[in-house]
Amino acid sequence: MAAPAEVTIKNLSGEWTMNKTLSNPTDAILSLQGMSWLTRKTLNLATITLHIDTYPDPEDSAIIHIKIDQTLTGGIKGTSENRISDGKKREHTDHIFGHVQGQSRYIRGSSSSDGKVRPNFAFLTKSEDPKVAQFLNGEILADGKAVDGFVVEDLGQEFGEGEGLWFQSFVESLDNGWTAEQIWGFEVIDGQRYYTRRVVVAKDKHVEMARFVYSYVGPKKE
Repeated sequence: MAAPAEVTIKNLSGEWTMNKTLSNPTDAILSLQGMSWLTRKTLNLATITLHIDTYPDPEDSAIIHIKIDQTLTGGIKGTSENRISDGKKREHTDHIFGHVQGQSRYIRGSSSSDGKVRPNFAFLTKSEDPKVAQFLNGEILADGKAVDGFVVEDLGQEFGEGEGLWFQSFVESLDNGWTAEQIWGFEVIDGQRYYTRRVVVAKDKHVEMARFVYSYVGPKKE
């Protein structure tokens, strides 16, 4: 279902399932990240659920922790994501993506040339294709079609100048040489507000883009 108004990018706590009807296919992105055909096929058939806890750092309330446990049907072990919004690089190893280094932060937006407020951040993906930035800031879909983009919520004044608030994640594979950049926010799709992740994976000048859409299930079960 659509995300309730009280669920925002600062408080994603709850359970979410990937809406495969509204999301782009995962296969091309996962292939570029070195995932086997069999695993990609199994993931494509599985129901993916995110169990999210969002909470402030005990020593600095301006830093937010986002802990995500992923479960999948079909007997696949999911991954865990532990995002900390301080922008510091941290290494992590898991059974799917191997040895990676990641960093996360909240970012604010500004008015684009079309007058719409977008997360006009200095994106970290190395690509000369202008569509990469246009996709990450919500200006276009993965197929290049123009869209309204992210909902601009009245949040984030504590993060400095700008408008709206989004979450940026950048991960680099230390084993296989790919990078994955994500911008998280909310978008209105078919009249409903959804949590979305716009993802760009790059390796050796090859770039794949996908928007993943998540339906809200309800509060996280204890």
